[in-house]
Amino acid sequence: MEFREVLIILKDDLNKLEASIKENFQSDVLLIPTISNYLSNGGKRIRPILLLTSSRLCGYNNGNKHITYSCVVEFIHTATLLHDDVLDEAEIRRGNPAANLRWGNGASVLVGDFLLSRSLTMMAEVKDPRIIFYFSDASRRMVEGEVMEMINPFNLNITEEEYIGIIKRKTASLISASCRVGAILGKSLSTEEDRLSNFGTEVGIAFQLVDDVFDYASEETKIGKEIGKDIRKGKVTLPLIHLYNNASQKDRKLIEDIVKTGDIQREDFNKIVDLMKRYHSIDYTMDKARGYIREAKERMSNFKGSLYLNAIFSVADYIVERDM
Repeated sequence: MEFREVLIILKDDLNKLEASIKENFQSDVLLIPTISNYLSNGGKRIRPILLLTSSRLCGYNNGNKHITYSCVVEFIHTATLLHDDVLDEAEIRRGNPAANLRWGNGASVLVGDFLLSRSLTMMAEVKDPRIIFYFSDASRRMVEGEVMEMINPFNLNITEEEYIGIIKRKTASLISASCRVGAILGKSLSTEEDRLSNFGTEVGIAFQLVDDVFDYASEETKIGKEIGKDIRKGKVTLPLIHLYNNASQKDRKLIEDIVKTGDIQREDFNKIVDLMKRYHSIDYTMDKARGYIREAKERMSNFKGSLYLNAIFSVADYIVERDM
């Protein structure tokens, strides 16, 4: 099954999701829906899709709670994008000028806060304390991951294990919660909840590793955001960690000289990319991502084969097959 087939299978749910997103963006403060709708366009909805697919996989077929919670997870994710772009001074998001560039940092932060507040209201209306806990806990862990990353700028001595720990929080926690919430809606056994949560964690790690690769080996027009932003903002991700750990003493010195200036020009960035090609750092990172996807799918071995199992595997495969 291909990813586009998943979108066909979930067509009715996704149409309801889009309607819910637009409805819950609304405010009589017109700047809020303006910015929210602007950023919402172009998103692939990976987290909601995983929640919808997980809920269907676990037998949920009565009601619209899966739509509500899919909207919640998209709002949480969108809020983090608004906040991240302010922190990173981003200029491009989803192929368009970033919201902070168009409307300013203050508006971006406040609209992000609105979306987080709206997600809390939506969860309170449904009144499921377990789901409120898991989404709240994921939000906490996301912030912890962002802070861990922020306090380690240009740190070439960070280990691969430490970095995986950061992205487990920063990226994988919300994807893991999305999968678990789908299982909760389907009233699954706790063991199935845990398997889906762990599946989401490993898919989330793979998702971030592929994004790390995109920052060095893609084109802005294809991924819709700036290339080289990570290293310019001092973010030492897995391709750079692998490169630094495997480079010769001479090349390590060159990497240190470039990274520690804190002012990386295009020519310097290209030197880093050339070194990554020589030391196969991009291939290494992609292999790691594919390994996490394999492990994620193995965790689902106790689930009976079905249309929705194939669909959730297709989403996982799409994570590492996205076009650079």
